[in-house]
Amino acid sequence: MKKNLISDAIADINLAYVEQASNYKPVAHKARHTRVIAAVVTAVILTVTAFAAGGLLTASDIANRAGETTLAEYFENGGGEAWSIESQTSGGYTITILGIASGDDLSTYDDEIGIDATYIVGSIERADGEAITDYTDIMVSPVISGYEPWLVNIFTLGNGSRHKFIQDGVEYFLVETTNVTIFADHTVYIAAYSGYLAPASDVYSLNDDGTISIVEGGEVVATLFELPLDKSLADPEAAEALIASIR
Repeated sequence: MKKNLISDAIADINLAYVEQASNYKPVAHKARHTRVIAAVVTAVILTVTAFAAGGLLTASDIANRAGETTLAEYFENGGGEAWSIESQTSGGYTITILGIASGDDLSTYDDEIGIDATYIVGSIERADGEAITDYTDIMVSPVISGYEPWLVNIFTLGNGSRHKFIQDGVEYFLVETTNVTIFADHTVYIAAYSGYLAPASDVYSLNDDGTISIVEGGEVVATLFELPLDKSLADPEAAEALIASIR
């Protein structure tokens, strides 16, 4: 997508962020970001849901399908403190988060260099029960309390990658982005919404108290999952440096 088309589509967004969005590749293959850690550090694994709801594939199944065998093994073993995130329905679709994990030793990208990342694994189904036969335009992105969703999102948080596939009428996804545990002293959300661009201000709003909410009255897909992160995992200095690089 050309930068001028994106900038026409979103008002009041800095072109520097738009340019990052234009480089994003929401396709069914891995597009690794370039941010890596110089040395492997023991991971502080945030942890994961690994349940199968209504006959859906498990988080481990999806990670294996994406070629992330180390992550798949982690999900399979149920490591860390597990939690379940309920499905949400909006705009005719039901989105379910099936697994979330963070750390620098979960990727099979390189045995020598850790990728310090958060992985979000889930499914998209039609609410009417009909099969999905072609990929939806539903984007999945972290958003952080205290920051405008159009500013801090998957495009600016390390230019994450996404793998997706359709099986038995269900669309599955695995999203990789910068390790969001550095923001654990904020509320971290997973937004799933219509469109391949950054979360728009007419879909999500930043409230006066810093929380993020869905704008009422829209007809598009818009869901918001709140992650119960351990605040002790926060790294305010790293978070501040990342935000400074975005701005």
